[in-house]
Amino acid sequence: MRRDNTFWAMVDGRLPLPAAATLLGWRFQAHNETDRSVSVSFDASDALTNPLGQIHGGMLAAMLDDCMGPAIYVELPPDRIAVTVESKTVFIQAARPGRLFGYGRIEHWRGQLCFVSGRLSDGQGRVLATATATFRIGHLRWRGWRVPGPLVRHLLRRQLRKRAAVKAATQGEG
Repeated sequence: MRRDNTFWAMVDGRLPLPAAATLLGWRFQAHNETDRSVSVSFDASDALTNPLGQIHGGMLAAMLDDCMGPAIYVELPPDRIAVTVESKTVFIQAARPGRLFGYGRIEHWRGQLCFVSGRLSDGQGRVLATATATFRIGHLRWRGWRVPGPLVRHLLRRQLRKRAAVKAATQGEG
């Protein structure tokens, strides 16, 4: 298992989560190397509801994407990215605000394409929605140029050192 990429730096709290993950209340729970899966949870707030007080279907689809993508990102080297190119969501039951549990699993990976599945359930274990998706694996690029792995690792280490220094400075003030 790789722990030298941006994903693990976010999970470990060394880098901030993306704004979308924060909005969804995303939390990493576990990674199972054997079946290439991850477990996550979401604190689904009232801000994610439709007029009926249920979690909006688009938010559930975003949650499922944030179950399936991490199943890939736990294995990617730091100079690679995974982008969703196709996704299909099946809504089974209405979801209410509160803690939701997600599961994402790599079903098949061939070359630059990765096929994944995901599932959301509530605290009673009822399945709320499922999804399948295809992700394209590519090289990290900046202004059209491929960013080499050693440079990505260097930039990641530099960013982590900066964040640690800021954190230490703010703790010293208190």
